[in-house]
Amino acid sequence: MKKFIFPALFAFLFVFASCMNMSGSSGEGGSVRVVLPGSARYSFSQDKADKFVVTISLGSKLVDTKTGFSGGVIEFDELNPGDYTIEAKAFDSNEGDLVVGWGTSSVTVNAGESTDCALALALTKCISTFDSVPSSSKYKYLAVASSADMVKLGEWIKSGSDLEGITITLADDVDLADYADDWQPIGFIKSTEDSDADSNNMPFRGTFNGNGKTISYEIKKREDGLDSQVFGLFFDNYGTIENLVVNQTYSGDLSNRMLSRGGMICAYNYGNIKNCIVMSDIAIGTRSDTAGICKVNTESGKVVNCFVTGNIENQLDAYWRGSYQKTGGICAINYGTVENVVSAVNIKTKSLIDNKERLNNIAAAIAARTDGYLTNCYWLKDSINQDGNLKNHIAYTNYGDYTEENCIPDPSKITGCGWFDTNSPSASVTAGTTSECKSAQTLAYSGTLIQMLNAYVSASSDSGLKRWTAGADGSLSLDF
Repeated sequence: MKKFIFPALFAFLFVFASCMNMSGSSGEGGSVRVVLPGSARYSFSQDKADKFVVTISLGSKLVDTKTGFSGGVIEFDELNPGDYTIEAKAFDSNEGDLVVGWGTSSVTVNAGESTDCALALALTKCISTFDSVPSSSKYKYLAVASSADMVKLGEWIKSGSDLEGITITLADDVDLADYADDWQPIGFIKSTEDSDADSNNMPFRGTFNGNGKTISYEIKKREDGLDSQVFGLFFDNYGTIENLVVNQTYSGDLSNRMLSRGGMICAYNYGNIKNCIVMSDIAIGTRSDTAGICKVNTESGKVVNCFVTGNIENQLDAYWRGSYQKTGGICAINYGTVENVVSAVNIKTKSLIDNKERLNNIAAAIAARTDGYLTNCYWLKDSINQDGNLKNHIAYTNYGDYTEENCIPDPSKITGCGWFDTNSPSASVTAGTTSECKSAQTLAYSGTLIQMLNAYVSASSDSGLKRWTAGADGSLSLDF
């Protein structure tokens, strides 16, 4: 007997799901027969799901999609032998086909055999179906299938629930366009004054699994009277954000938003960010900090196996007393650990400004300011454009004067880093020199960019790291 198991079993559902290989199918192909909930034998309680969409895939190739209803049967015939993935969504048709549940599983198809599955909706419940924040002792897994789910997630965090112990899985691509006028990072508490007061915000301590799906959101100028624009999906991440693709754009004139700040995934990372891809496009005028992944990677923070591409532009040209306007491909400020990342983002700023104390308009390929560890980090050559002057360095110092001569406070914390001159998986990597990293780098791995990235994944003790691959258009990607 083969088990057909979805990722979560909840008390609110009666769960019975099994797949049994049975002889009798003719020919070399096999079949899968899915019995939907609602029959006399296979029922469920407390949910109004009456419609089910089930897909079956072989590897990354979608084989078939079928729709069924409570008590019905969905059959997939003439399947080549192999290991298939079945994904199911449960809908409430009385609520405009609201997605109320989601799950995925694997099944093996053998030649000449029929795999009979009785599925009693063993699905993860979607966030928007809850009237209040669920108990983490009862609901270990939740799903996001719509922008409404993301908004409700933000409401939960803002109300004081950090969702520690709960895994949230992105079940579908989500576009937050409907909320562009007032989107705030999850956990951000809106300031009532023009200040950089980031201490009143609520943390996220759960796990957000992007499941290889994409969240698209737009940074849009708000007419709220404040001289700031806080951006990102989350504000304070104390948990894990993984397997996520972020597509971020902007609209409106952001040239005078001087207190704007954030990263495209979060502002402050105290936890883990891994297996994430960010496609960024932002042009903003700020004396604060902007980056592709996070504004600040704290001492406890780790960013690993991530990729940033696109454009980040700071349009402000001002003279300040202090260290302002930090722009980084991965982090604006790094106190923690950054490993096996790729920055192919084009950074554009005004010229460096020397106020006799520190430099302004600091930009660097990985971290604009660092006292943390940068290990096996790779960046696109000359991707920093400071008023027409192309720069090719990995980071600036965290201490003292920000000068070209004082680039890294502790060169021993920068290891195995290098640059590539073509944004391609097959690009060759050149070890960073003292002029680029203030210490001569020795690459830990050999081969092309993608080979080096995957060598790190293979050597890592973290079995959750995704392998790197070439996308459908030949660009660098992750194998979700």
